[in-house]
Amino acid sequence: MSINLNQKPRGALLSLPTFKDSDFNLLLDRQRIHIEWLLDNGFTADVGTLAIAGGMGEGYFLDDEEWRKLVDTLASATGGSVPTCVGIYEMSARSAAKKAQYAATAGIDFIQLTPPHYLLPNEDEIFAHYKYINDSAEIGIISYNTPWAMPNPGYEFTRSLFERFSDLGNMVGIKWSGFNTKHVLQMIRLFKDRFNFLDNNRIFSHGARMGSVGFTEFYGNVAPRLTVKLWDLYRNKLYNELDEFELKLEFDPETKLIGHTKSPANFMGEGTASNMILSAMGMDIGPPFPAQMKIEGENLEVYKRFIHKSGLLEWVDWDQKIFN
Repeated sequence: MSINLNQKPRGALLSLPTFKDSDFNLLLDRQRIHIEWLLDNGFTADVGTLAIAGGMGEGYFLDDEEWRKLVDTLASATGGSVPTCVGIYEMSARSAAKKAQYAATAGIDFIQLTPPHYLLPNEDEIFAHYKYINDSAEIGIISYNTPWAMPNPGYEFTRSLFERFSDLGNMVGIKWSGFNTKHVLQMIRLFKDRFNFLDNNRIFSHGARMGSVGFTEFYGNVAPRLTVKLWDLYRNKLYNELDEFELKLEFDPETKLIGHTKSPANFMGEGTASNMILSAMGMDIGPPFPAQMKIEGENLEVYKRFIHKSGLLEWVDWDQKIFN
């Protein structure tokens, strides 16, 4: 199967949080209100793609019914007004294909698809996983390189795998980062005409200079003006201005305020980070799904100081009272 390759992701891939109560029940009304608020506050089709059940949305921790409910909520709340994406994290290619089919039927544009990682897969197995899903559902695939999740000795997408991916008609994007910066930039340079690369954990403008056409974003959930600003700099190739903006807003404050403390980076899922980030910026999404840890105490206070010192709060337009 092959979709229209002109339909590729670009701009900001905004990973939506998953709203829940203290007993971990989904709060779908809040989910819908938040999506509609984003659409009303500048997140348009020209800015990027809304992604639900991603890593920061705790996609790994959802049961199948919860996953389907989030897919339906995103599809109905956006009504085709912006590109949409949903995360799929499955060991089983058959299970992943069923989810891809469900998303396609619901009207979702893309799936964010990780390779399987229980035991360390070889390259043939990774390709077979993607090919099975590519051949099973008519939906765009954003392949997600996740080297940190691979068992030792580890694996990153290679040049030979990208060459094989090129034959998969539904493979339209790569959510891209890695442990070797040179390799990351080389793959963008080599395959930018075939895939739309989206910088994940971007290193200033380096990926954009090599040919990536977008980036992952999370602050935009409470600060969509910031996402629009970053995308304007990115797409207009104002690379020096983009670098200075990121230095001032995030890199330098984080280096000075967080770098010397005990890092909270070792945790089992990104719900820990999404809860910490958004709570520091004025949004309550509920506790992380079990058994993810919740950042508290000194680490949380250090992060709050970073948020205040960085100037990020000047971009925040979210008001939790919208739920009242």
